[in-house]
Amino acid sequence: MSRSTVSVHSDGRVTVDLTLDLLATAGSREEYWLWSQQDDPLSDGSIERALSPLPNAIALTANGAGVSLRIEEVNLPEASREEFLDPLAWPRSEIRLTGTLPKSSDTTEPLTLQVSYLDSFIFEEPIANTLRAEANGRKQTRWLVTGQRSPAFLIAAESQQDQPPVVETSKTGSSEARAVFADLLLAGFRHIFPDGIDHLLFVAALFFGSASLAGLVGIVTLFTIAHSLSLGLTALGWISAPASIVEPLILLSIVWIAIANLAGGTGTHTRYPLVLVFGLIHGLGFAAALREIGLPADFLIAGLLAFNLGVEAAQLAFLFCLSAISLLFLRWFPETVPWKRGGSVLIIVLTSAIAGLRFF
Repeated sequence: MSRSTVSVHSDGRVTVDLTLDLLATAGSREEYWLWSQQDDPLSDGSIERALSPLPNAIALTANGAGVSLRIEEVNLPEASREEFLDPLAWPRSEIRLTGTLPKSSDTTEPLTLQVSYLDSFIFEEPIANTLRAEANGRKQTRWLVTGQRSPAFLIAAESQQDQPPVVETSKTGSSEARAVFADLLLAGFRHIFPDGIDHLLFVAALFFGSASLAGLVGIVTLFTIAHSLSLGLTALGWISAPASIVEPLILLSIVWIAIANLAGGTGTHTRYPLVLVFGLIHGLGFAAALREIGLPADFLIAGLLAFNLGVEAAQLAFLFCLSAISLLFLRWFPETVPWKRGGSVLIIVLTSAIAGLRFF
């Protein structure tokens, strides 16, 4: 996703720090890599022309008056050509835009800041947007999509900068917490359904390996507890694991469970230790996604809970869909097709294809 931090400085300057994938702007991965070879990207006429629409794609207002922005600095990724050409890699560039608050802004009065990203903002969504007052470090984080306006962010006047924001700790604080909770709940859901193909395949493998509803509930509950635990510990910074290890292990866990389904003869309860271990591994993968989204420090626990609830809601929705399809399939083809064995074979094929695309 894209990131944007809009900072208002005490001298009236405004900076917008963006983290973006410029692939769509460059037109191709090869061209994006060639851009990265420039010592001073803004001195290259083609890069400057390609990025010139960017300031006008951000509608920033201070007390309702527009803030004009210009590109000040562009830092392209320092990555190999192979990484740029990898279809599963997304090298990110750092771009800084600057502007000045309108002269009509009275420093003795509070300042209200809002931002929206127009349809011409052609980068990944959602956009992790932060509005920040440099004078006291107070900030507001939201996940936006193009055309969506951020909530009003109130910056105290200079005479009030050293005072605690008493007014905003009640109504504004609670509404901000609710908005962050809703944003992360949706982000957790979308990370799994429909975007989390790895996790969906693992849940499907658990589904096809369960002989009864009670067995499915028990094993999915254990899986939920396990990945919630490792997600929480990693998000809080207590443990960590590199993606280069976690991602292959996640794919291995899917194939392992699917092969166990085909082998048969194994009771659900005997899989509990295995599912516990695999659940911990999947939680590390969720944590990597959560770090990419960004967890607001002001709402750490609530944000973590919301993201996890979104994951669980998506997981339950997927299991409901699988159950409905299974019932229809068995009604139409009773005892004629090995439904669960066929599903396990399909999972192995799909997971192997994903592994081939990612690592070979």
